[in-house]
Parts: sequence; structure tokens; C-alpha cells
Amino acid sequence: MIENDIILPDGIHCWEGKNQEKKWTLYCGDAVESLKHIDAESVNCIVTSPPYYCLRDYGVNGQIGLEETVDEYVQSLCAVMDQCFRVLRKDGLLFLNLGDTYYSGKGASHGKDSKSNKRRFGLRPVDKSGGLGIDINRKSIIGIPWRIAIEMMSRKWVLRTPIIWHRDKTLPEAVRDRPRRSYEYVFMFAKDRKYYFNRKPLIDKDFDEDVWTILARPKAGNGINTAPYPDELVNRCLEIGCVPGGVVLDPFSGSGTTMRVALDTGYSAIGIDLSEDFCNYILNELQVI
Repeated sequence: MIENDIILPDGIHCWEGKNQEKKWTLYCGDAVESLKHIDAESVNCIVTSPPYYCLRDYGVNGQIGLEETVDEYVQSLCAVMDQCFRVLRKDGLLFLNLGDTYYSGKGASHGKDSKSNKRRFGLRPVDKSGGLGIDINRKSIIGIPWRIAIEMMSRKWVLRTPIIWHRDKTLPEAVRDRPRRSYEYVFMFAKDRKYYFNRKPLIDKDFDEDVWTILARPKAGNGINTAPYPDELVNRCLEIGCVPGGVVLDPFSGSGTTMRVALDTGYSAIGIDLSEDFCNYILNELQVI
């Protein structure tokens, strides 16, 4: 149920509501600017999957992911993570899901993907010649997740562990001259040496603690142009990394998976997205929880 619907002085649209006595807030606007409206050290856990580099065009001015160079992408994303550091409690955790990208450098558009009509746009930076500002050779994997992680560590974040998300039963890549990828990273970052962590769910479920085999089948998005991760991935992060009844944040909400799962499992939720279409979709979803 929506309780407040306001436009903030900087033009960011904010909705506040409650679902089953758990509060939620949704900001529609730039992630950095929206995060400035959240009190310092007020969030218990952050679970998010930012736009990957050069994989999708969401058609929104100011979007992250289509920067001309890798360094610009790293700096844009880490500016958001700086604000996440500020709002996260000292005993909180951040779970950051990131995929990697290859550099083609052929000078021709590779922006069409026969498996997904969500990946259709013109000449991407990774298709252009010039090495993306980092002088890498054609056909190289860029190492985006680790470039982000290393930069974040230089900005006070503590990288506790890289978790491998084995994307079970995902559609195989159409490649012939290298192994087809079946995983992505979920980096677990802490803000302080001591933090809330519940290892028991990892033991009880009897699986590798840092390799999570989870079906890559998110909740249907009714045609919305986003790339959601599955509910189970969010659930697992919250089970081990968020104090019961805590506040969960997603600064790149997309279709609202993190918010929805958090509210469903007894947490309060804060979401942010730049896209008005995505925010309207999330609001509709929140009305039926």
C-alpha cells in the first residue's frame, strides 16, 4: 500500500509504503543522488546487480553501462558504491552481482543477440577499435568484475569473498573457440572487520559454501526490458548476510526482485532505479505482495 507519493526538491520521485507491516521506499532517479536522501548507516544489507558493461541499452539518459571506456564505467559504478558505503551499517554486508564482457574491437556492431531482443543497439564501445582505454587485444575478456572489486577495495571496502554463482541450465553461449561460460560473480563486501554473518544456512543446505548452483530463471517480467536475477539468489544472500527484520537496499532495482524478496521474507526494503518504466512496474508488483 502506497502511503506517500512525493517529488523531492532535486526532482527525484519517491514513494513510501507498507506491506504486511514492513516498510518500503522506492526512489526514481539517479542512484548517487537518490542515495543522498538515505540516512548514514541506516541499511543492514545491500543486494544488487548493476547494469553490466556494454550489454544492454535501457533507453534512459544517464544510465550506467554504455560508457566509452572501461575506466569511466568503473568510476561511475564506484561512485554509487561510495554512497552505498555511507548508508550501510558498520555491521552490514553488500552482495554485488557482476558479469563480464568481451572486447571485440572489430569496428562493426555486435549489438544484436539472437537469444535476447533486449540486447539490440548500435555500435557499442566494446565493438570499436582502440582498446577501450586499457590497450587490450581483440577477443580478450575485460575482467570487469575484478576491476570493480579492486577499485572498491581502494575505497575502504573489505572484499571478504568472491562467490561463484553457477547459472544452472542457462542458455549456452554461441562460441566455438573457448569454453562456454556458466557462472557469474557475487562479491561479498564488508564495511568493517566485524559484521553480521549467519553461516548456518550454508551448512544446513549441504552445498559448496562459495559455489552456488542456482537456476538462472528469474520471475517472469511481463516483457519489461531488464535482466533480473532469480529469487533464490537474493534469498541466499539475505539468509546469510542480513539481520532478521533488517533493512535491505538495492540501488539498481530493475524489476524489483530484491525489494519483493526482502518484503516477502520479513525485511524492510529500499529500492532505486533511473527508469520510470521500471519504477512503475515495481509499484504494480508491490501492490500484489
